[in-house]
Amino acid sequence: MEIMAHKDYLRILHAVERRPMRFVQLEQNLGLNPAQVDRAVKFLRKAGCIAARTADTATGLPLLAYTLTDRGAAALEAFMTFARAVNQRRGRLGQGAFADVRDCWS
Repeated sequence: MEIMAHKDYLRILHAVERRPMRFVQLEQNLGLNPAQVDRAVKFLRKAGCIAARTADTATGLPLLAYTLTDRGAAALEAFMTFARAVNQRRGRLGQGAFADVRDCWS
């Protein structure tokens, strides 16, 4: 539930769902500052939603990249189910309700 309360957490889950990303890539691609990424990564790793893996590089230096775990995929799936339910009830909830949910991952 805490993941849904933090937009940055959801945005990072969506980002690493597409492809593994390094810390600096998360900052740059999502427009977040280092403190935001650090807080989100610490929470998501502790919750078992993302994992740090070593990534191959052309230089041979090991670099960490974050990837989505099965638990993270399940959390994203649950959030998307919630978002679809809000979208289906837009008429009763108002356009603003869906916009609030959509803004969590954009």
